[in-house]
Amino acid sequence: MILANQRLIAADGTALAYDVHRPPTADRVPTVVLRTPYGRSKHLEEGRGWAARGYAFVVGDVRGRYDSDGTWDPYRNERADGADLVDWITAQAWSDGRIIVIGGSYAGYTAWAMAVERPDETAAIVSLGPSMSLARTKFSPSGILRLGEHAAWWAERADARTSREGLSAIVFREDPTLLDHLPVVEIADRLGVALPGWNAVIVAGPEALTGEEITASDLAAVRAPSLHVGGWHDLLVDGTLGHWELVGDAVTPKRLLVGPWLHDLVFSVGTRVGELDHGEASRIAWSTELLTWIDDALTGRLPLRRADTFVMGADTWDTADRWPPASTSDVHELRAAVLESDPRSPFPSRAEAVDRSPLFARADAVRWPIPTAATRFVGWGSVDLEGRCDADVGDWILRLLLVSESGPAVELAVTEASTDTTEVRLHLPLGPLSIQLQHGHSLVLELTAADLPRLARNTGTADRYRTGTDSLPRLIVQTVDRGRLILPAVGHADGTVA
Repeated sequence: MILANQRLIAADGTALAYDVHRPPTADRVPTVVLRTPYGRSKHLEEGRGWAARGYAFVVGDVRGRYDSDGTWDPYRNERADGADLVDWITAQAWSDGRIIVIGGSYAGYTAWAMAVERPDETAAIVSLGPSMSLARTKFSPSGILRLGEHAAWWAERADARTSREGLSAIVFREDPTLLDHLPVVEIADRLGVALPGWNAVIVAGPEALTGEEITASDLAAVRAPSLHVGGWHDLLVDGTLGHWELVGDAVTPKRLLVGPWLHDLVFSVGTRVGELDHGEASRIAWSTELLTWIDDALTGRLPLRRADTFVMGADTWDTADRWPPASTSDVHELRAAVLESDPRSPFPSRAEAVDRSPLFARADAVRWPIPTAATRFVGWGSVDLEGRCDADVGDWILRLLLVSESGPAVELAVTEASTDTTEVRLHLPLGPLSIQLQHGHSLVLELTAADLPRLARNTGTADRYRTGTDSLPRLIVQTVDRGRLILPAVGHADGTVA
């Protein structure tokens, strides 16, 4: 049965909307719970599926979205509202008290919010590429605004009760240079929709806190079994891998599942991402995987650790009790080089796994061929650079490329830093990697000073988001005096390097 448009009154009097799907039984049953800002009606078929398999399914609109009252303020009120919902469910006559929280992207955050607020009631956690805060998602670890992501998400999702699906694609198609505009704070006025919160995110910056963040200590305190799903081509894969490491203690069961997917993860329609076709092996029977895992979690049959990770190139899955596996440091010294860039013509971005070889004609990049005997790299690499920058601010975007002899060049990993000193010393993580090189493949490390519109461009000044075109320097010169790339080479069982 379904009970649609139920109203739960939060502690502050706000009415929040939920649908309840229940199996045709009088028995008490476990409940799968999802709280989403994207409209609970999208989950009607999913709700019927859970009910048919003996689970109750409760799906709710977060505060201020769709049928829930209140004001939509991303990443606020979710911990308290999630706790209220769990309390309501466990008080129902049809609930056996066991809660399975589930969610992806923003709903991944709401799932974790319920888990850490009501740990005793949480029987299992399914975390699908969670987006854990505005600061962590809208800014790269370097602190640079992820301009394209911020513009697309905010234009479609923010400052409104309902989403504007497809708006960003329409706007960017009609004006492909929209995100080239300076200053960045004026871009919201060009998106065709009133977005009062656009600049608030930029002004708050990468260190912004709401007071509702899920902390490392929160994650460590979780004792429920957890399933962590991510994609090698997903912007948020670092968070998935971080949760896999942080959650629980030594006896808390947890599973990692990472495939060659974008942010839609296991729901990808095809096997291709850009120039890379990962083959039929990249597909998994998600419903079966999920139901089996939850059944095993509720009955105590899970192994303590299991990591299933797809190795691109080999197009096979590795299964182990840890990730990353043991590796050997494959070290490559980088020659001295000079990078000259014009902020008026910033180095452009490309989508995931799209051929980047046409960009090799640009002079505003430094590329180091990486002659390696190893062929399999799994884990985290790193880059060390020492050098100088003649501007007040310098951006250093480092990208590991997979290059085919007569075919495309695609990105395997990217990292970046923004510096505000003349003398520069960088130690940057590069990864995660999960790749098997094939005959005719080689590696190249590329350095650029921009990646627009993925990242907001460097204007040479500390307040890059308010700098107009007229204030741009003519040229920024960045010098690499020395550098080193370290890759995680994975060996064969006999100890030889792959």
